[in-house]
Amino acid sequence: MTSSMPFTATLEHPRATALMNNLSTELRIPGNRLQAFTRLKEDLFLDAMDVELLIASLERNLEYYLTEEETAQIETVGDLQAFFLR
Repeated sequence: MTSSMPFTATLEHPRATALMNNLSTELRIPGNRLQAFTRLKEDLFLDAMDVELLIASLERNLEYYLTEEETAQIETVGDLQAFFLR
């Protein structure tokens, strides 16, 4: 899935800062290196289990939970934003 939500609009969401801070912390990557188009597997070299653990951590920290169907569609940072910032 590719996010249909514009990246700038996403950053205005109330949970946007918390999401990006959590991503940066969990991935140990400076937040300025994470872009909406950043692919979790190809660009960040996460395997399927890493992605599942990342999503579980985000769900726990943000107190917002995704369905299995939503989780299966996540490929990029923008996808995470689209689902967690609705």
